[in-house]
Amino acid sequence: MARLALVLWMAWLGGPAAACTLWGAAGAASANGTLLAKNRDWRPDHVQSLRLHHPAHGHAYLGLYADTGSEPGIKAGVNEKGLAVVGAEASSLPRALRQDSSRHGVLTRLLRDYGSLDEVAAAADQLFSQVRPVFLLLADAGGLMQVEIGQNGRYRVTRQQNGTLAHTNHYFDTSLLDGEQKIGPSSQARLARVRLLLDQNPAHTLAEFEQLSRDRHDGPDNSLWRAGREHTLAGWQLALPAAGAPRLHLVLANPGEPERERDYALDAAFWSQPARTLLP
Repeated sequence: MARLALVLWMAWLGGPAAACTLWGAAGAASANGTLLAKNRDWRPDHVQSLRLHHPAHGHAYLGLYADTGSEPGIKAGVNEKGLAVVGAEASSLPRALRQDSSRHGVLTRLLRDYGSLDEVAAAADQLFSQVRPVFLLLADAGGLMQVEIGQNGRYRVTRQQNGTLAHTNHYFDTSLLDGEQKIGPSSQARLARVRLLLDQNPAHTLAEFEQLSRDRHDGPDNSLWRAGREHTLAGWQLALPAAGAPRLHLVLANPGEPERERDYALDAAFWSQPARTLLP
């Protein structure tokens, strides 16, 4: 047991201290329909892209991808039905636990196969009970859904139709864990900061979320926009109105390249485009 504990502790220290900040607003807390945002933080050792997919079966979807590095794959997305999802690593757990090879990721499946939060809620057990530890924030025009996925098939779903939600990289519900978590100071600081900023306005806008994403109040390692041991490599802010096309604002900050800032109207014409890489 002592040797296993040492192995897990070394994995905890040796792996990337992955850190992302997720937040959203719905109902009376938003002037632009449901709002969903993510700041993606990682070591600046890889590049990212924005890709449009038309799978053979299921919904077309747009995804933000890490193309290289130690953990490539989709990190945020929205589909043609108006279901969106962003994720954050459960880095309060040792790397060996959150990268459990017997379990899998779920973002692509959510975007391809589901069109609303109600559909996701109805399939929650089959969706989340086999997923490795991770935090998700989902949205559609009707509200937000937060999912904390813990160990051994345990998960917790929280719905919000009239207010805000925010998450960083540690568990709120520790009953999902077999043991203790180690909460990093950055995760605590970013959560406190994003909640404070969300509390300052009764109704939020997409433009405000764009500014909030750039907040550097707590220095290079603990701010929402980071430039320390980890860098903020992408800022994703999405509006899902009850009527009209969703709008995406994306900042792509690939290492060694100029930042690319783009706005997309996700209307019928957008989804009719062929599958392709939009950025870079």
